[in-house]
Amino acid sequence: MNNKTLSVAILSSLIACNALANDIPTQTNSSYQHELNLALGTYSDDFGDGIWDLGYRYYFSPVDITKTPYALNGILAQASNIGVQYAQMQIIDDADLYQIDATYVFDSKWFVKGMYEKDDSDSQYTTLDESQDSYHFSLGYYFNDTSEVSIYYGNARSSDNYHHTIDLNASEVGFRYQGDFDSQTDTYGVQARSFMPMQSFAGIELAGFWQYSQNDHRNATSYYDGNSEESGSYQYDSNTDRHLVHLATDFYINKSWSVGGEYSWQNFDRKTIFNHSQQSGPSRYSDDGSDSLYAINTAYWWQFSNLFTANASVAKYFDDEGDSPDGVFFRLAINARF
Repeated sequence: MNNKTLSVAILSSLIACNALANDIPTQTNSSYQHELNLALGTYSDDFGDGIWDLGYRYYFSPVDITKTPYALNGILAQASNIGVQYAQMQIIDDADLYQIDATYVFDSKWFVKGMYEKDDSDSQYTTLDESQDSYHFSLGYYFNDTSEVSIYYGNARSSDNYHHTIDLNASEVGFRYQGDFDSQTDTYGVQARSFMPMQSFAGIELAGFWQYSQNDHRNATSYYDGNSEESGSYQYDSNTDRHLVHLATDFYINKSWSVGGEYSWQNFDRKTIFNHSQQSGPSRYSDDGSDSLYAINTAYWWQFSNLFTANASVAKYFDDEGDSPDGVFFRLAINARF
């Protein structure tokens, strides 16, 4: 397992950008309930690969922008909300992602969240449809005005089958192939976040999570010679257990500008059984290991009008093996709040 997998797993959390900050906003509104966002995230050394995403969120009560950094206004609002998002991803395979999520906050400061996501993938390595449906549920508590802790569970599943025939001539069937696969991942975790206002600068945000996931994957193929009975088959079954820890710290110099760092560590254990009809018995493989990923980042939020804002971020990866991307990851976004 190389660190590219780990990079993709936390891609959405790498928010950062070099800039000198001006902490005097031009916005006159002190709150908002609607937020619309259009963003691009990609690497500097491979601009053609990355993620475009478009999202909208509605808060059931106004979100105050005066008390916390602009980037954290919605996160620290502690208000019930609902959001939708569409993303187009080009990293290894092309994929379209559709997501809807909602959070309900009780008067007691307990909250529940639910999310559904459809990952419509177009793999270049298989004719099977590996599109995935995901569900995510969490239960949490706000233990002060700027801090929270929660536990969560997620499930992701995809499956497909196919039949393919190659005809030798009009009256004779050449070869027939039949295949199917099924993949399911269950994820359990706990996460926490806290923002601490400071006297000499805006504040420090601390965030982290630990999660355990288990993936079961099965891929089977049978092939037939002409109209005869099955002439061969193979089956691939794998089971992967993974632990992932992620820690992040961001220093907000003022309400617009932050600098920070992140650390991720994962440990995985994969067991595989491969059966082929032409072999005397199954082949068994095991693979386990761990890896770490570090990042430094900076971000800037420009509140340039009463309605629109721009924000940019840059992050640089480092890892123990030296196989992290050569360039930097950056994210550019236009945001409307009203």
